[in-house]
Amino acid sequence: MTTRTGIRPATIAVAVLAVIWIYPVIWTLVNAVRPTADLYRGPLDLPIPPALGNLADAWNRANLGGALLNSTYVASLTVAGALVVAIPAAFTLTRLRPPARAALFLLVLAPLIIPTEVLIVPLFAIYRNLGLINSLPGVALVNVVFSVSFATVILAGFFRRIPQDLIDAAQLDGAGRLALLRFIAVPLAHPGVVAVGAIVAVFAWNDFSGALVLLQRPGVFTAPLALTTFSTFYATDEGLRFAGLAITFLPPLVVFLLLQRRIVLALTAATAR
Repeated sequence: MTTRTGIRPATIAVAVLAVIWIYPVIWTLVNAVRPTADLYRGPLDLPIPPALGNLADAWNRANLGGALLNSTYVASLTVAGALVVAIPAAFTLTRLRPPARAALFLLVLAPLIIPTEVLIVPLFAIYRNLGLINSLPGVALVNVVFSVSFATVILAGFFRRIPQDLIDAAQLDGAGRLALLRFIAVPLAHPGVVAVGAIVAVFAWNDFSGALVLLQRPGVFTAPLALTTFSTFYATDEGLRFAGLAITFLPPLVVFLLLQRRIVLALTAATAR
C-alpha cells in the first residue's frame, strides 16, 4: 500500500520515529556548546560563536577522562563475561537439546522478569559483605548477570539457524561438544556474536543504577555516574551537564552506527523461528 505520492506508510512511520529519536541527540549536541545563559533560547538556534570551553571544563571538572576509561573497562569485562556464559548456554539450549529444556530456558529468562530495583538493597548488602563496594569488576559482574539472559536469547536465534545436518555430520566425524561449539557454531554465528557484544557493551556503558549503588569513590566513577558531579544540593550547572552528556554518549552512539546492520540482523534472528 502506498500513498498518492508513492511513499509507503511504513516509510513515513520510520521517518517520524527517526526524527523523534535524533531530535534529543541534536538538541544535546547544540546545548553542549551553548553558553549557560542561552540554554533556554530556541532549542535549535545555533550558538554563534560556540562555547567550546564547555567541553574542556566538563572534561576537567568531572574527570571524564578517567570515567571514560572506567566505563570502557567495565563494558569490556561485561561483554567478555556475558559471551563466555551466553554462547555455551544458547548452543546447548538450541542444538544439544538437554532434558527439561523448556524449564532451563525459563530459568535463563528469569533475570529479564525480575525488576532491577527489587534487588538493589540485597545486592548492596552482599557486595558490602564481600568487600566489592567501589570495585569495577563488581559492577561488571552485576551487568553480566542482568545481560546474559538477553544475550542468550539473541544468540539462540542464530544457533537455531545452523543446519542440523551439519551438526550431525560433525558428530559422526567424531567432533565433541566443545569442537562443535568452537569450530562450527561460533564461526557460523559470528555476526550474531559481534552484534550481541555491541549491544551488551552499550547496555554496560549506559548503566547508572548499578554504578550508583556500588561506586562511592569519585576515582572509580563510570561515565554516567561522573555526570552527577555537575549537580549539587543547591544548583546544577546545565551548560557543563550538556557538555558532559555529549562527551559520554558519543562512544556508544558511534558503536551503534558502525554495527547497526549486524544489530538489526541479531534482533531479527532472535524473533525468527
